[in-house]
Amino acid sequence: MKRGSVRWWLAVSLLAVLGLTFVGMGRWQLNRADERRAIGAQIERGRMTAPVQIRPGMKTSDANPWQSAQATGHWLPQYTVLLDNRAQDGRPGLWLAMPLALADDTVLLVLRGWVPRPIAGQGEIAKMELPDGFVTIRGEIAEHVPRLYELQEDGPLQFDGSERLVESEITLDLMNLPRRQNLSLDDLSNALPGQAVLPFVLTQTAEDDSILVDGRSLIRDWPQPSVDADKNMGYAMQWFMFASIAFGALVVLLWRTRRRATIAP
Repeated sequence: MKRGSVRWWLAVSLLAVLGLTFVGMGRWQLNRADERRAIGAQIERGRMTAPVQIRPGMKTSDANPWQSAQATGHWLPQYTVLLDNRAQDGRPGLWLAMPLALADDTVLLVLRGWVPRPIAGQGEIAKMELPDGFVTIRGEIAEHVPRLYELQEDGPLQFDGSERLVESEITLDLMNLPRRQNLSLDDLSNALPGQAVLPFVLTQTAEDDSILVDGRSLIRDWPQPSVDADKNMGYAMQWFMFASIAFGALVVLLWRTRRRATIAP
């Protein structure tokens, strides 16, 4: 390949671009490994911290993510929201999100558990007992409701009061409850004017038979973030190896081109 020819420049440019791209991918994998280590450390720190009692006026600095917590209040089932596309063991379903009213009109958003996706015409409902007075629930602190990718954002959250009080139970029709791909605390706050929403979420973990779907309790096997940093380290090493091959080929090409230029008459 003659130095300065179009093919020569194309080869040099391609090898240089590939080498730089592979280095960039390796660095990205290293950053992902650092992020996963940080997440793992955050989970360990939160779960080793003593449980906290959730109270009105708490800030994000008052509780750690993944920290065990308990809250006392009464449910606001009329503001229940279903979070769509939340699979459980390969089964399509939804998360049931329900606010818990604490003192002083303060609201805590609680992720109560997973339910199978209802099918129209089968009459699948969730029946929740309405206990007298306040209840105490337990779970883990989360900074926000886990988000899913969405092509188009949901509109403003609205409630139409579709729940029905039947003797000592509240019947929640899963087909008519508000359903969203994602739910932020700002969305809930805007839908509940005059009530303060705490800046974190509680994922309920303790066993609780107060909500039943077809006679079965909610499933609370919450997804855990991946903290396997070693996998990212392995990917990073592969990308750096590809980069070394590309740069090695570039060095060989430049060396051969210079050698030919030296020995040429």
